[in-house]
Amino acid sequence: MSEQGPADTPMGLWPQVQALPGAAEALALLAGRLPLAIATNATVSRRPMIELALRRVGLGRHFADIFCFTELGHRKNEPEFWDAVERRLGVPRERIAMVGDSQEHDVRAPRRFGVQAVWLRTSGAQAPSDVEVPVVDDLSAFARWVVRAS
Repeated sequence: MSEQGPADTPMGLWPQVQALPGAAEALALLAGRLPLAIATNATVSRRPMIELALRRVGLGRHFADIFCFTELGHRKNEPEFWDAVERRLGVPRERIAMVGDSQEHDVRAPRRFGVQAVWLRTSGAQAPSDVEVPVVDDLSAFARWVVRAS
């Protein structure tokens, strides 16, 4: 999901909600192959608001679960977050693939706990030089990476 909205308002209530380019195509490619979930550190949007935002862009039906800080009380940089993901999805951490645009929260932190993290490069940003990670420029490329890795 695009994070371009009022920071103090739950995403489901934003005047305009947008999926990232390629999201629908990526989800169509991955649908039925494995459980798909959302992992977020959002502090304003609780699960019902995240679900509403996903429904507003027509993507809600694709996700088996939503893991959010507001529900778990832990962030993606804490092992307890990934303990919950692993337990509820029934998938070992080393088989979980995470994609996101934050090098720290979406790549480095999950990798510390054994999650396969892929960095979604936006706006020509430079890949992290201190750690070798897969890099994709769009969500369709991430979906193809997952299919190849599985």
